[in-house]
Amino acid sequence: MTQGIEKNLALAELLDAESFREVCRSFSELYGIGIRIFDEAGSKIVDIRASTSDHCGYLFTVHPTKVLCTNLVNQVRSQPVDVAAGGNSCDCFSGLRYKIVPIVYEGSVMGRVIFGPYAPEGLEGPPASLAQYREQGLDLDTLGRYQQQVPRAGEDAVDKVLRNISNVLDVIIHTSYKTWLTSQMHITSITGAFEDLERTNRDLQTANEKLQDLDRLKSNFIATVSHELRTPLTSVIGYSEMLIEGMAGPINDEQRGYVNTILEKGESLLGLIGQILDLARIESGNVTINKRETPPAEVVEKALSDIRPQAAKRGLKLGVDIGDDVLPILVDDDKIRRVLTNLLGNAVKFTNPGGAIHISARLTEAPPTGTSRFDIFQPERNRYLEFKVVDTGIGIPTEKLQRIFESFFQVDNTSTREFGGSGLGLSIAKNFVSAHGGQIRVESEVGVGSTFTILLPYAAEPPTAGTRIDGLQRRDGTP
Repeated sequence: MTQGIEKNLALAELLDAESFREVCRSFSELYGIGIRIFDEAGSKIVDIRASTSDHCGYLFTVHPTKVLCTNLVNQVRSQPVDVAAGGNSCDCFSGLRYKIVPIVYEGSVMGRVIFGPYAPEGLEGPPASLAQYREQGLDLDTLGRYQQQVPRAGEDAVDKVLRNISNVLDVIIHTSYKTWLTSQMHITSITGAFEDLERTNRDLQTANEKLQDLDRLKSNFIATVSHELRTPLTSVIGYSEMLIEGMAGPINDEQRGYVNTILEKGESLLGLIGQILDLARIESGNVTINKRETPPAEVVEKALSDIRPQAAKRGLKLGVDIGDDVLPILVDDDKIRRVLTNLLGNAVKFTNPGGAIHISARLTEAPPTGTSRFDIFQPERNRYLEFKVVDTGIGIPTEKLQRIFESFFQVDNTSTREFGGSGLGLSIAKNFVSAHGGQIRVESEVGVGSTFTILLPYAAEPPTAGTRIDGLQRRDGTP
């Protein structure tokens, strides 16, 4: 009927059972003859009974014929089917007949179609051999009346019907197999892709864990080395100050100049070590943001006091503008002072002698951090404290503006660069500002100057206790 499937599939796996039954039911109703389909394992897939039910039902009411019917059903279901001949017939003891046709797909027998029972041409009534069961209650006249209701068919007609059924089943099984094969190929492809992805994910996870371990080792190493460097360096600075103050005896002007250089370079190195320690703490999550109500003017004045000596040495003009409507804000004043000190220090470093630096603080409105629209239902979330640090320095090339907040990034990274520094200050500043739920951005033009803007929200989103933000922890109120 149909021709070896590479995988031994059960017939039921290929077919949509309900749709298949409907097709068989239409054939059964068209010819008035029952159709039963079993797979090769003997499991029933279709059982469509026709007008023979009264005839067979009556035989089941008599014990001897019931036994014969049961044996016949077992024979029809299990007897070998002649595949080469296209099927075989099985005669019932009552005179009716079954036709059994194999279901074959690519040379593999997948099941059988049992067509019947039907009455062969020339059958005039129940066989005389059934008379022996009269004493057990079998009435041949009654059986004869039921037999007359069974459809009659010649062998040629039955063969044509079965050819039609076989052709339909061929198409259904072929189409179903193609669908199954396509789905299997798709599943195999997806499974292979999933396994590759899973394998890649495992490799990435392993690599990520190794990187995290290395990152932790690096942070611990930096923290340890920096701490060990600070102790002797603090002594160097301390003894230098003692020498300048004459505590070890008088020194001449040339010696004082040398000691001042040692003190200046020592303080510069101490600041660099402090930045490296800050970065190590940030990466390890050991820096805590302790907020308190702070007047912005107070933070600005502390930051200016840190850089006034350097600005005076370079002959720079310092301008300050604090808006009259500026209100105290809940921040970690030490962290924000350090952010402003870093921005002002950079302005001093990169502004030519005689230039100007201006710092301002004012109230402004902007969409809440992380959104692009103003909050019309909670307008207080749109209110920010804005700090601006403006200089008339050398400026930053446009193509490097996006990278200046990266750790260790230098605008001029050549070995002959004019300005010193570790490239950590802006990275640390950005982390401190982000930990407050704020934003930091920069505008610059080469040869004209730079403007750094910090926005700190007055109504910061309430942090969850112990929440990590860019390696920092926030805590509102007094520590």
